[in-house]
Amino acid sequence: MIIPTDFLEALPFPQKASELADVDDLFGGLVGSWNMEAVLHDDDGQVHRVRGELFASWVLEGRAIQDLFIFPSRAERVKGVPARGDRYATTIRTFDRKLNAWRVTFINPADDETSAELVARREGNGIIMEGKLRGGTSIRWRYHTITPTSFHYSAERLKPNGKSWHLYLELFGKRSNPMESP
Repeated sequence: MIIPTDFLEALPFPQKASELADVDDLFGGLVGSWNMEAVLHDDDGQVHRVRGELFASWVLEGRAIQDLFIFPSRAERVKGVPARGDRYATTIRTFDRKLNAWRVTFINPADDETSAELVARREGNGIIMEGKLRGGTSIRWRYHTITPTSFHYSAERLKPNGKSWHLYLELFGKRSNPMESP
């Protein structure tokens, strides 16, 4: 198969668009390549750890940030049908001036029930994203910290009782190439 180089050249952009100069750059610190440890918390209290990767770039003439979100990592993936909970996904983040917030669309064809639509805003030194999984379950995702060389992220879903939250994923990222720091 031939990968169209025009597509690869047209998608990424070196910086955010000038029309977003006044916008809170919530996700710009993620641009670059990351190694991750993903910690999955199941409903029974079991914890599973897996290595992963994250690659993020400004795209669409700098009007959006897109990432490739992968775990298990490409080197550790089993060939064939993805396992439940695997991520080989992309996230698109665009700023919505009417909401004064970022819209976040997470698409995971490897396990579509993890796909989601969220709205993101700054919360203290971090980022809070609130929305719903594809099936309608309320979720909240957080970047607790994003530094030039690391990040800590968590994902929770509302339990069926509608009152309490279940932590189902944590990510601990380390920049794979410190020279990429913004």
